[in-house]
Amino acid sequence: MRQKIEQIAGNYFAYLAQSFPVMCASDEFDFLPRAESASLYYHRLDNLDDKNIQEVIGAVKDFGSEIRTLKNEAISIEDKIDLEFLESNHFGVLIEFEHVKSWKHNPLLYLKVAFIGLDHALSKPCSGSEELVERFTGRLSGIPGLLRQGIRNLENIPKTYHGAALAMVDDASQYLAEVSKNPVFDEASGDVSRYLEDAKRALVSFRKFLVSTGGVADTSMRTPVLEMRVKNHFSVRRSLEEIYELAKQEWEEVLERLERLSREIDPRRTWREIYKGYKPVGHNVVDTHTLYRDEIERLREHVRSTVCLGDFPDRSLELAETPTYIRSVRSSASFAAPFSSDPEEKAYFYITSTNFERNRQVHRDILKRLHREYRFLTAHETYPGHHLLDIFRKNITNPIRRQIESPLFYEGWAYYAESIPVETGYINDPVEILVDLKRQLWRSARCQIDVGLATGKLSKAGAVKLLRTASFSEDEAVAQVNRFGLNPGYQLCYSLGKFEIKELRKKHEPSLGFKKFHRALLEGGELPFHLADLNLERQGRKGAGKK
Repeated sequence: MRQKIEQIAGNYFAYLAQSFPVMCASDEFDFLPRAESASLYYHRLDNLDDKNIQEVIGAVKDFGSEIRTLKNEAISIEDKIDLEFLESNHFGVLIEFEHVKSWKHNPLLYLKVAFIGLDHALSKPCSGSEELVERFTGRLSGIPGLLRQGIRNLENIPKTYHGAALAMVDDASQYLAEVSKNPVFDEASGDVSRYLEDAKRALVSFRKFLVSTGGVADTSMRTPVLEMRVKNHFSVRRSLEEIYELAKQEWEEVLERLERLSREIDPRRTWREIYKGYKPVGHNVVDTHTLYRDEIERLREHVRSTVCLGDFPDRSLELAETPTYIRSVRSSASFAAPFSSDPEEKAYFYITSTNFERNRQVHRDILKRLHREYRFLTAHETYPGHHLLDIFRKNITNPIRRQIESPLFYEGWAYYAESIPVETGYINDPVEILVDLKRQLWRSARCQIDVGLATGKLSKAGAVKLLRTASFSEDEAVAQVNRFGLNPGYQLCYSLGKFEIKELRKKHEPSLGFKKFHRALLEGGELPFHLADLNLERQGRKGAGKK
């Protein structure tokens, strides 16, 4: 049985990697597995032709039938967990391509595939300059064809995606100018220069297409897939009603704690005034990169030395400015996971602290937020958040769990990770705890908005009001609400995922202990939480047997 499961999983991963090598190799596309064989295709871009998408849908459905057949035959808990995990991932692929259809409505998909693909060609480990040039020119030469596919496929582009795509076209053009100066191409053939010019012309054509089509109202393109995504892709066993109520409860509890803490800090000021007036030590004398770089090192050592995890496998992490091609569509602090297990391949913690020529006020506001929240952003993205989670996933011997990420687990763990420095005493300053609570209020608002907009429990005006209460400007609040509505299901991952981890901890920490609980959870893979529960029960029984 085990051999059959791994054979089907291997065929499934290989098929998707061959069709979508860039998306499978990037953590930007949560609906696809991190199929390891995508590393064989660093010279090719994804095929987003309409006919190919339809063929993929059919093939993935066939894989789903094979998975369900094996599910009916499986006996061991281990096999049942892996088959259900595979099935949830296959549902994610089908929901994206058959129902969300972002390839028909989101121009960012084409731009991201093209330029994340170029970045991978340049940055992933290789045998030398000859291989690097070969795979770079392979992907560079494919950009015009990929963007033509976009022009053929795209229709009814939501305004939010439309505006973001125009900004990304400009950034991508600048990125091409930057990479053309890479010294590795100095002795290469004239193909690089020719393909660069072709790619630049293709971007100009894509921009003209976007300008000519305009954008439609975001609300007209909302896809009714929330329940399908939550139930089938995330394998959540709670109703949308229950998830919404959990988020409301979190909101009320956090807001009450904020009000109480602000009175203790300074009864003359509101918590918003305290938050906006907070400047960490060194704010005016330490540059943003130094602030974050030092915090990464301190958090790494704290996580290693506390009872949370103890010693853990580690790998290189580099703090860098967000790459030019993606800076307008990435948050100001983000994590980019390495794809392979090659220790030479780095993980990146990106921050956007420069290049805001378009809007100086936005630049100032983002820098202030980056400084106020730097300890929690670092915990979320690095240790013990995304980076550490990814390290554990890469070290799993089970090939299925090693190659699948779950948005619910991924974001739930990172949000939960922000609470560990406070719980373990690393962060104890009342004002910093207030900053943490403000971030928690934002997460609970996002969960309410995600479920509320899709189910009619919340109006757009009500959603904006929540974010305004969480200390965002009117423009920021409206932009977030518009964006959240176009990708139903993702925003709830933070609050719901953290809640489920805390529930698992309540149940299993008494038998496993604090450190072993966290290790067992991470070593089990990014499983749906009812499957993580089964896995932890097995770990608890093993521990009891050893006693």
